[in-house]
Amino acid sequence: MSALLSEEPRVELRRNFLASEELKALRILAEQEMFQDLSDPEGGSTNSPHVCGGEELSILNTSDPDIDSEDTESEWELLQSLLARSARALDPDAALNSAEASASVAFVAKWAPWRPNSALNRSGPLHLDARLQPKRRKTALMFLSGAGRDEDGATVFPCIETDDLDPKEAQRRRKLCSRAARHMQAAHEKLLAVRQRGLDLDPSKQYEFLEQHPELAGLAPEVEGVRPVNWLWLPGYDAVAEAAPLPLAADPLHLLAEKMCRNLAPGLRVRSKAGDALFMDILEPDSFKADWRLWHAGCSPLKGPRLTAQVFLSRSACDSHGGCGTRSAKS
Repeated sequence: MSALLSEEPRVELRRNFLASEELKALRILAEQEMFQDLSDPEGGSTNSPHVCGGEELSILNTSDPDIDSEDTESEWELLQSLLARSARALDPDAALNSAEASASVAFVAKWAPWRPNSALNRSGPLHLDARLQPKRRKTALMFLSGAGRDEDGATVFPCIETDDLDPKEAQRRRKLCSRAARHMQAAHEKLLAVRQRGLDLDPSKQYEFLEQHPELAGLAPEVEGVRPVNWLWLPGYDAVAEAAPLPLAADPLHLLAEKMCRNLAPGLRVRSKAGDALFMDILEPDSFKADWRLWHAGCSPLKGPRLTAQVFLSRSACDSHGGCGTRSAKS
């Protein structure tokens, strides 16, 4: 059973997409491949280029030649089948391309419990799934834990319009979310301009220039000749955005996500239920631009841990089959 939560941008919830044996296989493989500690009091897993949210990450790469599958052969087979089924659900014409890492990998994140009296946020970093990975076009976010209760954690989308938003609030959020994206784009372009000034200098002066501009370390590595934008909105950016000159000034975006995680603000909030999966676009329709309406964040559970698995389809994997358009996924 599926429910279309948003038509554009497309966000579809598939109930019971994962079978019980697939859930079990993912949990076993995640423990076998071992979780990497991504803990950071301020940014959570912001140091990971793969996913955003959670304190630990396990990468399940079916094309890794060093996989020790002697005792878990059946689990790896289940994962490969799930990846192929996820690709077909994301786009009926897309087949799993084992040579494309982003289509043959599942990223399993583990979320620690959040305590209501804690000074930490319940919301993880707000982000767009195109961050640092501009080739990504579609994604499946699968819930490996929970029973659909508030205490199980959730994923919130503060920028998607829902029926419980009055017209004034919907308009406010459109401005808030689009301005946040423009703020990130402007900051990125400013860094690129500073970098270019350094490149134009005589090589003997470039090291001194780098010492004077440590902010250049925030630029992501090139991907096919392009420096991708790190579409990541941290709590501290709220104050910066409020103080920015128009038209970049914006209300606190992360605070809105935090309120949604605490069930204090309306909007699209999908609670974690083991077996359910969200299928989402990443880019604007018929475009290579990140869709700012898809800012989202994960919410920590009250009882844990919370487990999610994410799969991505990249542009090259989609285009090689003529797929990854905006059509509806089929059962």
